[in-house]
Amino acid sequence: MTRPSQASSFCPGILLALLLSVAGTQVCRSQGKTTFQDHVFPLIETHCAKCHNSDKKKGDLDLSSQAGVLKGGASGAAVVSGNPDSSKLWKVVTHAEEPLMPPNKPRLSDKDLAVFKKWIADGLLETSGSKAVAATQPAVDLTLEVTDEGKPAGEPAMPKGLSTDPVFEAPQAGPVLSISSSPWAPIIAIAGQKQVLLYHSESLDRLGVLPYTNGQIHAIGFSRSGKLVFASGGIGGKSGRTAIWDVASGKAVGVVGAEFDSILASDISPDQSQLALGGPGRVLKLHSLSTGEAEHKIKKHTDWLSSIAYSPNGKMLATADRNGSIHVWDPENAQELFALAGHNSTVRALAWRRDSKILASCSEDGTLKTWELESGKQVKSWVAHEGGATGLAFSRDGLIASCGRNGKVRTWDIDGGKKVSMQVTDEFPLCVTFTHDGQRLAASTFSGKVLVWSARDGKVVGQLDAYPTRQKKSLAAR
Repeated sequence: MTRPSQASSFCPGILLALLLSVAGTQVCRSQGKTTFQDHVFPLIETHCAKCHNSDKKKGDLDLSSQAGVLKGGASGAAVVSGNPDSSKLWKVVTHAEEPLMPPNKPRLSDKDLAVFKKWIADGLLETSGSKAVAATQPAVDLTLEVTDEGKPAGEPAMPKGLSTDPVFEAPQAGPVLSISSSPWAPIIAIAGQKQVLLYHSESLDRLGVLPYTNGQIHAIGFSRSGKLVFASGGIGGKSGRTAIWDVASGKAVGVVGAEFDSILASDISPDQSQLALGGPGRVLKLHSLSTGEAEHKIKKHTDWLSSIAYSPNGKMLATADRNGSIHVWDPENAQELFALAGHNSTVRALAWRRDSKILASCSEDGTLKTWELESGKQVKSWVAHEGGATGLAFSRDGLIASCGRNGKVRTWDIDGGKKVSMQVTDEFPLCVTFTHDGQRLAASTFSGKVLVWSARDGKVVGQLDAYPTRQKKSLAAR
């Protein structure tokens, strides 16, 4: 699996200050915070509190206090911190789901709905001095047993019946910061603007679009089982979230993390019990996916975390940063196993061979290095891309793909022998991924292109649309 964090340098999100007027009370201009007390409660008092208060809890739901909203009602949680689209309250007030609220009345104005949306997306702040509520954990137990092969029983997860229309039409194309392939199915996931785009790696048709409401996406990936796809990102200097979806149904599984800056790197453990994330805060956090809480916070890195990758067997976790440092951890107890020194600039990507014995890394120093993880020793090092290497991936049969600032996408054998070289014209690729069967590889670029080649001979077979419009129903630059 291509690690989402192999994308290029951090592009800080634009700090959005949503200034809304609610029942005569204006959003705090100094901080741009939307809070329950100042902005949401006046709306609830006007439209909802008659039926949902501490004395009359219709549906066992009390909306007259922050505590009541967080408690939820008979149908479960009312809000999911950081994720409006997964919040029952948001669905009913927008009339996307029954019961429509308020009942027997028109939908709230866009201005009022924007207040609810921003309050949920920003972490359910109660007052301007409150801390964001930790994102709600997935509603189901995601844990799987890890086998040597890693392939789950049954048919690989494929999207079924998902909407293929973009949820957002960007005014112009920009860098595609992350791409990833399902380990078992012909799916390529692309980090678009405010959405994750899923494409069939053979037909190049669009399979589905998943909304990401938490800012700019910096890292995407699939779980080892291929059943989950996740996206991490946020708003620079303000917030960071990881959203997780079920691949087959496209349904949101949960949102994890309540960061105060964008998440730049993340990965889900092979048994789907843990999410590792990091970014400008320089702290590696290991979250339980059964509770959503951070079980471990590791303050070892001295610069922004740039890449994170669990070993396929789940026994090791590799992390890297802008200083060129790589650390390998035991994810169960957060103890350091190895410190891998050798790169002298930002490590852009990490990738594991499927047997978990070899870790590969690439860096802005231009080199690609391999490490054996029984003793933590460097095996090979070679200049892969003059000017800097930006992306890295392993195929199932142990072939390595890399890309870099020299405009090249290249494949290598495990000893550093060059196999095939592909040219990206007039720009440089940011990240690369092999398809599930290793027959094709794809790379994203700074200008927003996603190109697909045959891994055997390097011939271009198509291009994926990272910035689709609602008029485009499929992807076919063939």
